[in-house]
Amino acid sequence: MRTELPGDLRAPAAARRFIDAPLRDLLGRATRPAAEDVVLVVSELVTNAVRADADTIGLSLTVDEERVEVVISDDAGGWPTLRQVDWEDPSGRGLAIVDELADRWDATELYPGKRITVTWYRGG
Repeated sequence: MRTELPGDLRAPAAARRFIDAPLRDLLGRATRPAAEDVVLVVSELVTNAVRADADTIGLSLTVDEERVEVVISDDAGGWPTLRQVDWEDPSGRGLAIVDELADRWDATELYPGKRITVTWYRGG
């Protein structure tokens, strides 16, 4: 599944709606990964793209027997950086959430922008 979203404040909710029901159908009774974890990661990454002033955000979801993969691309500047934040900080936790919930993630430079690929392995 793939879609493109405008980089506006509605993008995170639109991304969640786009993947939630189909993801649950594709995962079936599987418990790994939790659909809620995948939806949260998508929401965080799309929110980061909006905050980076992306004009267009690409979202794709692949589910097969071995893995679940989400790819978020945007045309914004900046680079995803995992940060240490204090409890009082109002933002900056998005990539920490991704890092905690996913089995693997990486970023690839695009011209312009970047692509973040997030993977969960279904076997454990």
